[in-house]
This record gives sequence, C-alpha cells and structure tokens, in this order.
Amino acid sequence: MALEKIRGISWYRQQTGSNPYFAYQASLGCVTTFSQAERIYWLCNLEEARGFMDKTLLGELTVKYLSEEKTHPGNLVQMFEEWKKSVCGVDSEFFKEIDSRGLHTMSDRELLALNKRLASQTFLMWTKFFMDIYDVDAEGLVEKELVDAGITLSPEEKNEMLLHPKLMAFQREHLDLIRVAKLIKATPNSSSTFLYIANPSNLHRLELYPEIEKALSEHQKAYFWIRNSWFATSVVSIFDFVEILKQILFSSHDLDGEYKELINYEESIKEKKKRIADKYNMSVWLRQMFDFFGFLAYWRDERKMEMQKMNYYLELLGREIGKRSGLDWHEIKVCDPLLITGIPVGKDLLEKCKKLFNEQFILTWDGEKVVHLAADDASAVEKTIEQIIESEVTEIRGMIACPGKVRGEVVVINQETEFHKMKEGAVLVANMTRPEYVSIMKKAIAIVTDEGGITSHAAVVSRELKIPCIIGTQVATKKLKDGDKVFVNADHGVVIVE
Repeated sequence: MALEKIRGISWYRQQTGSNPYFAYQASLGCVTTFSQAERIYWLCNLEEARGFMDKTLLGELTVKYLSEEKTHPGNLVQMFEEWKKSVCGVDSEFFKEIDSRGLHTMSDRELLALNKRLASQTFLMWTKFFMDIYDVDAEGLVEKELVDAGITLSPEEKNEMLLHPKLMAFQREHLDLIRVAKLIKATPNSSSTFLYIANPSNLHRLELYPEIEKALSEHQKAYFWIRNSWFATSVVSIFDFVEILKQILFSSHDLDGEYKELINYEESIKEKKKRIADKYNMSVWLRQMFDFFGFLAYWRDERKMEMQKMNYYLELLGREIGKRSGLDWHEIKVCDPLLITGIPVGKDLLEKCKKLFNEQFILTWDGEKVVHLAADDASAVEKTIEQIIESEVTEIRGMIACPGKVRGEVVVINQETEFHKMKEGAVLVANMTRPEYVSIMKKAIAIVTDEGGITSHAAVVSRELKIPCIIGTQVATKKLKDGDKVFVNADHGVVIVE
C-alpha cells in the first residue's frame, strides 16, 4: 500500500451513521461502480460508512457525463429509467411479497432467499450511477458554461434554473397530507374530533368519519417509511400523522394557498425557468444543462426514497432471521446480510463479522475486485486521508446552495437521535441532510453541511424553503459546536464565528 500516493491526492469525504446490514453491500456497490485502484476507499465499520474519493477523479467523471449529455440529449433520463426498472421495479415486487405473505409464514429457506435477493439489490442500486460525483464542483461546471456564454445570473436566478419541476418526496407527502386536511375541513364536526385523539387508543374516534379514516390509512401505507435513514428505521403510524394533521389544522397554515402552490408547482417552475432562459437568450444547450443538474437532484431524491424503503424491509428480514436464531436486531445488524446462509445464525458468524468490520474496515479496488485492507493498512489509510482533509481546510467555507446572510446560534445534529436539540431560528449544522431532516430544517434560520453539492438534499430543500445554505464545507461539524454564535454569509459561502 502506497501511503505516499494517498498523500498526493486531494480527497472528498462522504459519511453517514449506519450498520453493516444496511451499508456494507451499498459500500461494495460504490467501490465497484468506480473500479479505480488507489483512488477510492470506503470505510464500513459497525457504526458508520464513509467514502473517500479522489477529487480529480470525480472531476473527470463529472465532465465525462456532462459531455455525454451534450452529445446525446436525454442520456441521463434514459439512465434513470433503466435504474428505476432494475432497482425500484424489482424492489417493489419484493416489498409486495413480504407485505402480502408475512415473514412468519415463510420457511427458513424462503426467508433466506428473500434476504439474499434484497441485499443484492442494495448492491445493485449503487452500481448504476453515482450522482454524488457532482458534489465537488457542479457549481464550477455551471459557472464555466455561463461565463463561456457571456451570461451572469443573480444567485436567485441560478437557484430557479437549478430546480426540477417534479415534486420531491417530502413535497409529495406534504401535498397528500394537505389533501387529507382539506377533507377534514370539509367534513362537518370532524376537526374538533381530532382534538380528542390524544393517544393511539383514541383512534377509534375516526370510525365516525369513514372517508377520513380511509384517507389516513392510505396515507400511512404510502409514507410509513418517510423518517427512515441509513442509521435506523421506524414506522410512522396513523397516530403520528394525526399529530401532524393537528398542527396543520389548528395553526396559521394557509391550506388552500399551500395546496395551490404544490398543485401548480410543475408549471410554475417551468414558467420561471423559461422566463429566465428567454431573458438571457440562453442556447438550447444551456437550458439542457440546467435541466441536467435539476434532474440529478430529482434522481438523488428518488434514490434516497428507495433506500428508506429498502432499509425498512431489510430490517424486517434481519429481525425475523434473528428471532428464529434467538438473536435480537442489534446482534444481527453487525452482519453482511449475504453471509447469512443458514438459520439459526451462529455466534461464530457474528464474531467473524465484528472482527472484520472492527479491524479490516476499509474497502478498495485491487484492479479486479473489491478487497478489504489488512487491519494496520486500514487504520493507516483512514488516519492519513482524514489528516489530508483536515489540513486542506483553513476556514469554514463551502458552496452556495441558497444565498442569504443571517446571524444565529449553532445547533450541531449528527444523527436523528439528536433532533430534539434543534431550536426554532437556530443555525443547523450537519454532516449532511436526508429526508428525515426536513422537519428540523424548517426550523432553521440557516443550514451548513460538511458534504453535498448543488444537487444534494440540503441544497434542494434549502432552495425550496428559501433558507440560506452553505454546503460541502467538509469541517463544519468539527469546527463548530452547540451554542456558537455565527454569521452565515451564504452570498459568499463562508461561516464566521463571532
């Protein structure tokens, strides 16, 4: 292993809290999709997954795919449709089988086969296209095209051009919940009934309004996974949605206004983009380029949604396998799911996996396949790359996701278990945001992340919410702490501790 070569590379890091049952096959898929020796390393241990990527390689790939889009318009959409069919389409059949049959009715052989197939799908999902390559310099690519065309856009105009007309998952869920709220408002006496649903045992009161009860049930079945993450899964219950509805019904929400805005969102975004493009007499390619980056953000959101569902069903399978083996989920989740070939799962396999992910936790490409580095090499690679990343950052500076200037108090959120810390009007600082973060993002006066590019979740949501946001700082969660007073200058992409 050549540490000197590693020291000569500028690295980009991505990370998330997770466990091997969720993240190992995905990590293998990420390394495989690059198939680049000594330029990609992936850490997967018992508590997190972390990718280390050569920024130069990412830059080369971003130019390659953008050039392919220019010469073959619609190439990205075609790739997405193929991904949708081979990943989401196949997953959907697995989900239906589990829901219709129930895991308890399956034989051990059937359960293991389904576990293997779904874990293999997790690997496949990450081998099709890794759009995160654009985290590093998508902004630079956009700016270059604009400079070449002699066009200068305001930050607000650039944000509008980067939006995709289709609603993101969190917007679709909110629109559907508004539909339920409007139904409640239109049903005599039903609103007051919700005040008496103080706990799940009171849900029987919904029986008075069959149409509302049916709408809520359908909403829960459609979006039960909305809070899932790489770290943990949970089922959002009908009662949970009732609690959200109570906030909507008995607050200053403009239901009709929000409904109209979301229903007309697609046409509104198309009109805004066309107006800006026409104003500057943009070429066909420039319009196509902005559509390309907007679609990247949309695909990324679809991938997150699929991950949220997959992890829920993987955990269901893991828990059932554990139950039949006399083990709980916390014991089973240390395993690579593809290593589970029999029931009961033996303690020797658990110890083997713990040892592997505690010691040989770095994955890389050896020229032919993915391999685990030896324990000493794994530790050396992690330490060296982290030192390089740390040394390259001398200030808290990143890319502008949504412009604006604000002062506020920092709240650092590293995982979902810390969401309770978030305060209204605080500056949210996170490694990255995911769909489950939306509720606390709405409380933030500004958002600052370690990771992400202009197509990332934080960038897309902050633009929708019009919250100043700086992304890709690499060090915000390390340099800032709860309670710090900061000036977030998202017009220039810098955070200043005051």
